[in-house]
Formats: sequence, structure tokens, C-alpha cells
Amino acid sequence: MFKLFAVMCFIVNGAAECVDYDDSTAKIYNTLAECERDAEYRFYGLTDVLARYDMPYEKIVIGCKSTDD
Repeated sequence: MFKLFAVMCFIVNGAAECVDYDDSTAKIYNTLAECERDAEYRFYGLTDVLARYDMPYEKIVIGCKSTDD
């Protein structure tokens, strides 16, 4: 079983500030492939919104981790 996570590093006052997030929907995926598909969808959706609003960021990682972690 797997769940989504995100690490987002935004530029604040000229410096990168990173925050770890767990998925707000708390969805549990039966397979890694299902989880990775949603991770990719969310990554591109988020980066499209950030680009549209010209919001600078240093790094965004959206991926999957085992629920055993």
C-alpha cells in the first residue's frame, strides 16, 4: 500500500524554504503504479498553476511512499 507525499521549496525573500506535505486526501493506493500515476498528475497540475501565476519555486518533489514508513 502506498500514499502520496510532497516536498515543496519556494523562494521566500530570496531564499528557498522547504516544507514536507502528506496528501490532504489521505488516499491509500493498492499499487505503486496507481500512486505514481496520481503523483505525476498532481506534479504537472501544480507546476502549471505556479507558472500561470508566476510563482517562483526552487524544487517540487511529489512521489509515493509505503504506508509502512
